[in-house]
Amino acid sequence: MIDDIQEFEVFPWMASLKKDPIPVLLKAAPLPIRYQVLRDILDDTDSEDLLLLQNNLRKHQPRRKKLGEQNAEGLWPLGGSVKGLNEKQIQTLQFIKQTETLHELSELLVTHKSEKAILGMREVIRYLAEKDLPLRFHHVTQAIYLAISFKLDGNPIIKQLIRDILVQQNPDGGWSSLASEKDSCIWSSLFFLWTMGHSSIFQGNRSVQKGLKYVRENQLLEDQSHLLPGMQAWDTLITGTSGQGLITGGTLRYLETLQLLAGDQRDRKVDKLLDWLMEVQLKSGLWPSIVNRDKQGDHLVTLRVLKVLKHFQTQRVNETLDYEKNSTKHFQTIAHTKNTERES
Repeated sequence: MIDDIQEFEVFPWMASLKKDPIPVLLKAAPLPIRYQVLRDILDDTDSEDLLLLQNNLRKHQPRRKKLGEQNAEGLWPLGGSVKGLNEKQIQTLQFIKQTETLHELSELLVTHKSEKAILGMREVIRYLAEKDLPLRFHHVTQAIYLAISFKLDGNPIIKQLIRDILVQQNPDGGWSSLASEKDSCIWSSLFFLWTMGHSSIFQGNRSVQKGLKYVRENQLLEDQSHLLPGMQAWDTLITGTSGQGLITGGTLRYLETLQLLAGDQRDRKVDKLLDWLMEVQLKSGLWPSIVNRDKQGDHLVTLRVLKVLKHFQTQRVNETLDYEKNSTKHFQTIAHTKNTERES
């Protein structure tokens, strides 16, 4: 139980936490995370603190530096030697550089209102339309996620790409990491489903729901992926913007995907995962990047955990309140009936 804050009185879903992480986040987390804590966790809409952070986001040095590195064509320089590489290899590297940089900017809360972000995304979409690049599934998915994030998912090239991916779904409901592979990769599939959860256009698609069923059936099983084999993948809560970091996230990514695609649906297995998630909170109040390995805690992982807990724990609290309310009414009805019988 929380013993050093008052938030649980206003936010009952926090009452089962070992320690309140919000003061730690507001004191030490990067600016974009502090802003999201106020906006998304504490439901702040117009406080002076929120407005100050909002104004400071535009001047945030990491984001200004990243935007300033873009050239006039909308590209970010590769920053390394390409000697010995053929044209297609260079194009592939440029595509990956574009998506990784735009993903970093998205996490720095750059939006579709940024002309430089949209200019960069036009190059990503152009590559998708014109180039037959040797990409893994999660790199293509990242491009789709960015299109959704920057409100370009209505683009016909993106919509057709998603439709093509849905058609390529394996019989078990998953997707392969490479077109040449037959086995489904649970983490590549989960990243795609998580991405679809951000799209109002494809959220309710039957193939997406079939994919969600595939992930549920293979939840907490090891060796469901050649890229991230073993049980530790489920305990790796941190995600990244490049390489295999795109498909990490483990149990937390699974819960985030359920939140996006399953709405108010919840079962005992989900409740057990939520209880486990609260149990692995560190003494500092933060959550680890990798359970049982990281003792410091990670600010972004903690923010993501709080968003998941806010959604699902609010459901549990409301269900408990409804049960108690209905039980009280039931006993009141019984008592009233017995009193009426005595008077008769």
